[in-house]
Amino acid sequence: MAKNFDLEQLEQLAGGDKAFEKELLNMFVEDVGNSINQLAAAISADDVANAREVAHYIKGASANVGAVGMSQTAAQIEKKAKSGSLQGAPSSLRQLQTLQKEVQRLTR
Repeated sequence: MAKNFDLEQLEQLAGGDKAFEKELLNMFVEDVGNSINQLAAAISADDVANAREVAHYIKGASANVGAVGMSQTAAQIEKKAKSGSLQGAPSSLRQLQTLQKEVQRLTR
């Protein structure tokens, strides 16, 4: 999991406050879960523009809290959408969902 999540990034963001780290992660998991649902709908509808926009948001939000794996996976989807095709995006979406579950485990 170390390569998928940068705990130092989260600690820095929270100023070393463990309770705040947990709160940030909880907010992130809920927010990114909604975004992943939007991304799934965009991919399902072959809506390249919306998929690019939502993937870009997930990429940035994930990087902010240290969810490196999620950020990289969202970047792959964004890159595909920028090229005008969502071919292979469902596989990346499943990977994103799996990584989100890993991050969610950190909130317990």
